[in-house]
Amino acid sequence: MLSRKILLTSFMITATIVVMAMGSGSAEESGVNPEVYGTWDLLEIENLGMKIQSTLTIQKNQVINNNTCYFREYSVVAQTSSPAVVTPDEIRILESSMAVEDYSPGFLRCKASIEAANMRYQIRDGKLFLYMEDNEETIELTRSGGQFRAAKSYKQSKDSKPELTYTNQGTTYSKKGKYNEAIKEYDKAIELNPRYKIAYYNRSVAYTKTGQYDRAINDCNKVLQLDPKHANSYYTRGVSYWHLGSKNQAVKDLQAAAKLRHKGARDYLTSMGIKW
Repeated sequence: MLSRKILLTSFMITATIVVMAMGSGSAEESGVNPEVYGTWDLLEIENLGMKIQSTLTIQKNQVINNNTCYFREYSVVAQTSSPAVVTPDEIRILESSMAVEDYSPGFLRCKASIEAANMRYQIRDGKLFLYMEDNEETIELTRSGGQFRAAKSYKQSKDSKPELTYTNQGTTYSKKGKYNEAIKEYDKAIELNPRYKIAYYNRSVAYTKTGQYDRAINDCNKVLQLDPKHANSYYTRGVSYWHLGSKNQAVKDLQAAAKLRHKGARDYLTSMGIKW
């Protein structure tokens, strides 16, 4: 029998597929790699005694997020699905959706959700890599089940986004605190695609970690030329200006980021008693 303490405790695990907001240009379905179709596992997460197994099923016209939450001998499943369009290098989610399921006593809750946006993908060594622009993070998934058959024949095409590979490698280095190595990878990505804003932004963050604030500002300037509403770049540029002693310019950038709903910028300005 579960203890009174456990029964009175409310657990919630949220596994949200957050996807990037990119352009939505059309692409021929014949160029889609059929290997992307099927079910993929995210890493198992453990929190407060609960484990969650999250899987993402990608089909021709649909994406399904299925989370199974385990707590001792009990399990709860939450599943949500959304219409989607799969292109050679992106998965466009057309509608947001969310599902929440509770174990009957109410102490075990599992949540699954999908946002309406896009995510860029690559398949390497049998693994699926998804890039989320909102938090500049790449997640890695492994094959878990049967493969969904492509409706049309697959025409093999060369990797048209090698800059994404270098950017992912840079992100891996950054997570390990190897910022100089990360910068070298972002350099390679930018050399291949001088308009690749993801690499510019990621490199700007690496520059701030190594105290190269002037270079961070230059990279943020480039991103904002390509995307004037890139909140993270306003924030990073503001932080860089602050470190360089340009407080007025820093506040302007932090206010711009706050107006674009950047939580870090809002919290910082609020703590300083500055309106945004």
